[in-house]
Amino acid sequence: MKKQLHILLLLTFSIAISNAQQKKSIDLNWQTDFEQAKKLASSENKNILIYFTGYDRISSCNLLNNDFFYTDKFQKIAQKNLILVRVNIPKREDAISEEQKEKNTLLSKQYHLRVHPTVVLTNAKGELLGKIESYNYLHDTSKHYALIEKAH
Repeated sequence: MKKQLHILLLLTFSIAISNAQQKKSIDLNWQTDFEQAKKLASSENKNILIYFTGYDRISSCNLLNNDFFYTDKFQKIAQKNLILVRVNIPKREDAISEEQKEKNTLLSKQYHLRVHPTVVLTNAKGELLGKIESYNYLHDTSKHYALIEKAH
């Protein structure tokens, strides 16, 4: 029994390390300042994808990260067509600065955030082009890819 437990723990640990390494290999260059993102989007002639997340408290955010954002397919599309903004609303009070909390709250109100995760597509001026609220255990990212198809 002890041997089986050790094998199970080793297997779980190996999978966790593999997943962590995969996430680290995807560099998405997330912005946290929406005003700066609008300037970048305007100068690079791109749209903006805003990701409202509470990844340290909401499991569906972690699912969406793994199924959509941490994929090579998304990375390729994003690099060519999008400026990315991550708006984190963490559980831990000290995870982000007070200034960032204020910016995130204002942006959440601007785009009528109701649930996490929410993905918003805007043009370079910040005008809403589309929005997807929530994500579930079906692992269906087709709506997310359909949304970013609008970006190009």
